[in-house]
Amino acid sequence: MKNALLLALLFCSQAFALEVDEKLTLRVLKLSETRKTMLINRGTEDGLAEGDHARFYVSAGVVARGVAVKVSPARSVWSIYRLVNADFVLADAVMSLKITPPVKITQDDSKMLVVEDTPTEVAVGDPNRLGIPMADGANDLPPGVDPNSTDATTRAELAALQNAGPGNIRERNLELWTAISISSLGSKSTADSAGADSFSGSDARTQFAVAGEYYSKDEQQWWSRFSPFAFLNIHNRAQMAFQGSKQQESATEFGGGMNWHPWTMPSVVNDFIPFLGVSLAMGTAKSVYEPGGENPGAPSVEAQGSTMAYSFGGGFKFYTNKGWGARAILDYYMRSDKMIDADTDTTWTRNVAGPRLWVGMGYRW
Repeated sequence: MKNALLLALLFCSQAFALEVDEKLTLRVLKLSETRKTMLINRGTEDGLAEGDHARFYVSAGVVARGVAVKVSPARSVWSIYRLVNADFVLADAVMSLKITPPVKITQDDSKMLVVEDTPTEVAVGDPNRLGIPMADGANDLPPGVDPNSTDATTRAELAALQNAGPGNIRERNLELWTAISISSLGSKSTADSAGADSFSGSDARTQFAVAGEYYSKDEQQWWSRFSPFAFLNIHNRAQMAFQGSKQQESATEFGGGMNWHPWTMPSVVNDFIPFLGVSLAMGTAKSVYEPGGENPGAPSVEAQGSTMAYSFGGGFKFYTNKGWGARAILDYYMRSDKMIDADTDTTWTRNVAGPRLWVGMGYRW
């Protein structure tokens, strides 16, 4: 039974592995200074496995060849054993890989078939000035390590890349998120006097919001910390008082706003992202009052009109490598409803203000 289970697991892992000549688009997340160790945003979930060999290429052609030395569900570390065009191998670069048959790797320069390409600028000045943003410590070797030892250097670079941080999903720059709160209760009111009427009604509240948010892919620009969003927000409330009177309130808002991520880039995954935000909305409002025992038989009264709302606050976001996310928002909400009584033609202005706590989920693609 154990052997059968092991065979089944082996078969499943092979079934999802990429075949030779299969292609995959990727983004380089981190890169060592020598460009011989590379961390990409693809892993076992995309069919990659340790020991896979691949060509890396852009529109200009093949730029490198490498072998996967460590693979996780959403990331993988590659050891580059041939640089064809080193100037195209950059951190944050978008390129493609093509799985190839394994090749024999040699450290004997006399047996190499081609002369390896070298970057036009390597380790000259600040890497960020060269357009090669590096992780803290990615260029350092542990104390006592011989910098001329190829094996030691590779191991040190690999360790630096593995600890480089949680990764990011900046290529998924569109998000659809929603928040909802539903309470649907029944209520019944009965007086203790003889022959008194009893009343039945509901005590229900619904608040539903759906929004779309945009993030910049170019995180080198100052505006990449800002993300505009548009939303639809629907409020409904129905409640019965003790004497049987009923009140129904509803409002529909359309609006937009801006979130600011001052401390952490909004593309970071597996970490909490604090943000601040403001919004503005306008829409329609409606209020209906139905008398109960205090005025039996009286007609209901309805007023409707327009509404305008503002909010400001902050919260936290959290994303996974696959683009799923969650958020919690605490904001201060202010709304002004201007409604006209249909019977008396009287205009009523109602102001609503106070804190709100939102919890929602979203998906980025």
